[in-house]
Amino acid sequence: MKESFIQGYSNSPRRQKLQILGGILIAAVLGSMMLILYLVVSARVVSMGRQLQQAKDDIDQLVYLSVNYSYQIERLSRFDVMEKRATEMGFRPPYPGEVFYVPVPGYTTQEGSAVEMANDSRPAVINVNLKEYHQTLLEWVGEQLSALLRPFEGL
Repeated sequence: MKESFIQGYSNSPRRQKLQILGGILIAAVLGSMMLILYLVVSARVVSMGRQLQQAKDDIDQLVYLSVNYSYQIERLSRFDVMEKRATEMGFRPPYPGEVFYVPVPGYTTQEGSAVEMANDSRPAVINVNLKEYHQTLLEWVGEQLSALLRPFEGL
């Protein structure tokens, strides 16, 4: 009697329908969770891509300003432009006898103190012998999973 009751309860049509409905709901919940996770990751990727794009735009703007300022310095440093600006501001060349030098005790002039630029054309060497640069995606995922599961090894 007890066995027939258990068998009748487990095979009842209502119980089978509830199991099917429960399976469908669990699949829907899992699917929606995966969809939400995908959307969150996609939103983060888009956000980071936009930040990178903004940083590149900022770098391009700074390079443009640097080149523009260098051009302005070169243009304003020409002798004829500086002479013209000096006359506009009221400066004039000194007459003989107007210029005098003040000796400073302890100061010595150094001959040949011109600045020389080293023309080094060697390319910069970047060290890429790090493990992260030579690791495949599957190796990285395996390493992350093993690190995640390490606390559960003794169980």
